[in-house]
Amino acid sequence: MQTSRFQLGLIATLAVGLGFSLSSSEAVGYPAGAAISMGSNPTFSNGGIVNNSSASVGTIEADQQMVITDVVLTMAASACTSTVQLVNPTTGTSAGTFKLYSAFTNNNGWGNPHRTQPTQVSHSFGSGLPVAPGESIEVAEVGGCSVAFTVSGYYAQP
Repeated sequence: MQTSRFQLGLIATLAVGLGFSLSSSEAVGYPAGAAISMGSNPTFSNGGIVNNSSASVGTIEADQQMVITDVVLTMAASACTSTVQLVNPTTGTSAGTFKLYSAFTNNNGWGNPHRTQPTQVSHSFGSGLPVAPGESIEVAEVGGCSVAFTVSGYYAQP
């Protein structure tokens, strides 16, 4: 069976056409609306130490929403149990609660004493903890364990 010049030309034309149709084109993105506000760097990070007290993470403006994405808590006190909450001081509503333990136990008299865990929490929220516009959020500690905290996230339009 012989292939004619017409058939070869047709095959070549179809191959070039298929190549163009399968080649990648320039990606174009169309925003669905503003999701993040506050200029070019809308992130925040606040930290401190709480000891039977609370500390402000921030007050949110009326035209924005705070989204908490990461919380890091640490304590070094021995023989201490701490409860730490992310709380709205106006309503008393808790957005998150964490327990920290740092107690020495003696294994019922057998072996060396050891420290129970956890003495630290490092947590990332996949979807974030939203704080409504105009609200505020605090880190509150009960237990007197001197907990160091860092809370970070970003600001978004509600």
